[in-house]
Amino acid sequence: MNTTTYTENVHDIALNTFEVTCFMFPMDEWEIEEDELEYPDGHTRAIVGFDGAAKGGMVINPNEALLTAIAANMLGIDEPSQEEKEGALCEIANIICGNTVPLFAKDDKICVIKPPRIAAIDENADALFMGMFNEKVNVLLDEGIVEISIYVEQD
Repeated sequence: MNTTTYTENVHDIALNTFEVTCFMFPMDEWEIEEDELEYPDGHTRAIVGFDGAAKGGMVINPNEALLTAIAANMLGIDEPSQEEKEGALCEIANIICGNTVPLFAKDDKICVIKPPRIAAIDENADALFMGMFNEKVNVLLDEGIVEISIYVEQD
């Protein structure tokens, strides 16, 4: 399995998903003021597992500003509730994961995506996907920052 291209592909898939579903656009680190760089704290994360052609999972970890903006933009409301934020985050996680898993398809097999869920505050995704290949990518958007982790079981 070629593991060197996941980060770039996941980054591109995430950018496209945020642009199309949330009307958000990419930023370069130099475009953001140092004091505005709020990295995710892991408080609200979505986890999506998959198996079939490959077994693994994805964790979507937005900063608080992005979490709010995702729901506000998707739902067209100003002040989303925590439940609405979590629902919108799960939907984004489902879309990004659904567009990523075809990278793992081989021998005409498909990946089955499990329903996304919100991780418990103290849940350790590295332990959940222990022994799997892991890559993380930060995606900087005009509304905030998201860290995306992909876990894939190696052949």
